[in-house]
Amino acid sequence: MIGPGTQGSFVARIWLEGESTDHPIWRGHIQHVQGEEECYFQNLQELKKFLERTSGVPVPASDDVEELSDE
Repeated sequence: MIGPGTQGSFVARIWLEGESTDHPIWRGHIQHVQGEEECYFQNLQELKKFLERTSGVPVPASDDVEELSDE
């Protein structure tokens, strides 16, 4: 956990699986460089949970991804 006020670096890769006309799925992989933790995700909610768990900092409500996850 990096905690508030501590710098941390993340490397993220995001890609699209499936045909664009046949309900494609955005997938991704993120790695915390300093802690070497990593996670594969299939939606923005999973990415948000990883960032919160790794950093110890909740994502502000104004940055909530609930609405984006349903699109």
